[in-house]
Amino acid sequence: MIESRPEVTETVQTEQEGRATRIPIHEWTVEVVSGPDKGKKVVTRDALVRVGSDPASDLVLGDATVSRRHLEIERTTHGLMLRDTGSRNGTFLDGRQVVQAYLSSGDKVELGKTKLAVRLAPRPTEVEVAGAESFGQLVGSSEKMRWVFTELRRIAREDMNLLLEGETGTGKELAARAVHQHSVRRHGAFKVVDCNLISEEKAERELFGGLRANEGEDKAARGVFEAARGGTLFLDEVGELPLSVQGKLLRVLDTREVPSLDGQPVAVDVRVIASTHRNLEEDVRQGRFRADLYFRLAVARVRLPPLRTRRDDIPALAQALSRGLKSTVELTPQTLALFDGYDWPGNVRELRNVLERGALMQETGNSSWLDFLAQSAVRPEGAAPQTSVSALVSGMPYHEAKDRVLADFERLYFAEVMRSVGFDMKAAEQRTGLSMQSLYRLLKKNGLRLKDLKNAEGLEK
Repeated sequence: MIESRPEVTETVQTEQEGRATRIPIHEWTVEVVSGPDKGKKVVTRDALVRVGSDPASDLVLGDATVSRRHLEIERTTHGLMLRDTGSRNGTFLDGRQVVQAYLSSGDKVELGKTKLAVRLAPRPTEVEVAGAESFGQLVGSSEKMRWVFTELRRIAREDMNLLLEGETGTGKELAARAVHQHSVRRHGAFKVVDCNLISEEKAERELFGGLRANEGEDKAARGVFEAARGGTLFLDEVGELPLSVQGKLLRVLDTREVPSLDGQPVAVDVRVIASTHRNLEEDVRQGRFRADLYFRLAVARVRLPPLRTRRDDIPALAQALSRGLKSTVELTPQTLALFDGYDWPGNVRELRNVLERGALMQETGNSSWLDFLAQSAVRPEGAAPQTSVSALVSGMPYHEAKDRVLADFERLYFAEVMRSVGFDMKAAEQRTGLSMQSLYRLLKKNGLRLKDLKNAEGLEK
């Protein structure tokens, strides 16, 4: 029995652009009621809860019979929607295996040896959100995004550290830049550190500076903390930092000082915004991330929703992204309808890549390319993905098929090479026979970033 709660209204003061709206948000709970992880639960107002053994899940399970990305539950306007996301052992509701189904509060869901209970609070909390449909370069008119914009605007005015959570490609760096641009630090520097790429050996020098330089290098080289003084430092994918570096980062956040060559500490006045696609709370419980550092970074927390949970935003988002392309791209109603039926595992970044490739093909005279690209991505529910190039192109005219293969070759080739060598640039240099400079250039040309490639396998599973 769920206890009845008094109705609560929260008013968020915002720099309003357009008319504000009051929306009801239900708090809801997903709890393990039997199995190896009994007692674990997630209580949230977010629109999506992901369940599985993967550390990036919102509810991380140790049950060996549970898949990495087993299922997700989304709060929609029609209720709570359960989706099996390709699990090995299936998902069961009332003893029936389901791929997709609506849940009622109190329903029990079985996966492997685990049973979950899903409960929805009986009374919503009403939240007032601004009518703005953008924040910086982020675009969206859905309630989910307007709530995000409201939170980000409020946090931008407060000079506090911020943790941005969300799947790869949801726009966490754009959100960080927008917060910086709307803050009192907007005239200062905005520095980015890709924590996926920073090595333990170089971390202290790159982050904090103050170490003895190698012969021939600038002996007064500054770390990014010092370079970002008066501005904002964005730690992208902070969950990838080694534990030893986490401790040094914590000391700098505590003391607001970095070492210098002469031994005297240098004061640094920076705002830190961090991002992660991982579940850092679970990483803290597992000892993979320092609890004290987590609380230092997560003074404020905002989660960016995946694109599949805000499909109403796709038309406006596609139009906004297409305006930033070098070539024009035609977005027909048929194309947008196909986009609406796709789950976009790579989120907004994947949408942008699709538009870029579609614009390139249209520029060569294949005006139907974007529609084909969408059709090749969208599959009926339960259909197996097409992995054979011949299966994809055999039904196309010769010139269109040739353009398709040539356009995709470099991206596919370099993505597979980097995966096969474990994302080691030196090994990739030897494997491809290209110089390091050419390799970096071709990776950049094809929109391939190492952190995206490292996460790609997880996105596909």
